Amino acid sequence: MWVDEKIRTLSVRLGAFRPGPLEFFFEPTEAIYARLGSGDGGDLEYVTSEISKHVGVSSVPAAKYEWGIMMRPEVAGQIKHSAVMPGIQIPFFYVGRKYAVGRILAHEITHAFLASKRIAANNPSENEMFTDLASVVIGLGKLLLNGLVVMTVECEGDAEVLGYLPPDLVVYCYGKVNACRLIGAEAAMRNLTPEAKQRIEDFRMKRDKKQNATGYRP
Repeated sequence: MWVDEKIRTLSVRLGAFRPGPLEFFFEPTEAIYARLGSGDGGDLEYVTSEISKHVGVSSVPAAKYEWGIMMRPEVAGQIKHSAVMPGIQIPFFYVGRKYAVGRILAHEITHAFLASKRIAANNPSENEMFTDLASVVIGLGKLLLNGLVVMTVECEGDAEVLGYLPPDLVVYCYGKVNACRLIGAEAAMRNLTPEAKQRIEDFRMKRDKKQNATGYRP
């Protein structure tokens, strides 16, 4: 399976990356999401710095909201590399959408992390999926899970999936990484939204149903 192969590849390349379970996750607390939802540029820079420090990105990207840029929902943000400092651009549409902004930052900062390690997939489209997966592997999975879906038309309940890796693969990867690191359910579920917790439970039930039907156990 592609996900398993890439997790193994990253594990080999990164070695003993944050070996302790207590220091592994970046915890998206209510205080963090308050800053992500404020729309303030200073708050955005603060959280960007905190995530970057957590994963060891020394050249902290300069993040800002941008007027006049339009992107497909799976893209949402972009990072521009320069000789001085990388920069993250987030469309103004996402101002106030705290969970989406958290997911965008996780993905773009992971780009910076992978670039610093000279790690990349073979082609651009695969590299974006690989970056989502790597976000989970380096401890930013809670930001991804909480921001999987963004409402595009609030009053009508319209929503889009944010990111490149399909939701079920994000959940699978999250569970796989936690199992490999011997991280318990309580730690794994801490600071997840009710929707993210339900998505994990739905995935577990669907997996168990399939295993019961086939008699297969991994």
